[in-house]
Amino acid sequence: MPEALELCQVCWWQDDGQDDRDADEVRRTVNGSLSLSEGRRNYKHYQAADPRFVAHVRTPREEEIWPHSDV
Repeated sequence: MPEALELCQVCWWQDDGQDDRDADEVRRTVNGSLSLSEGRRNYKHYQAADPRFVAHVRTPREEEIWPHSDV
């Protein structure tokens, strides 16, 4: 179950319950036409799940940085 469709202030991804097992699927839910994989790629490049959201995101706090380098 998603964390009550929580919106991440760091990347502006809204939690819709998608995870690694279906990360390439485009669900067309709260995240529109983005798959989780695409949102992750965008974050690496733009520091936001979608370039449209760059103005809304904030820098992650140390405890929010995911330890894996592939995200």
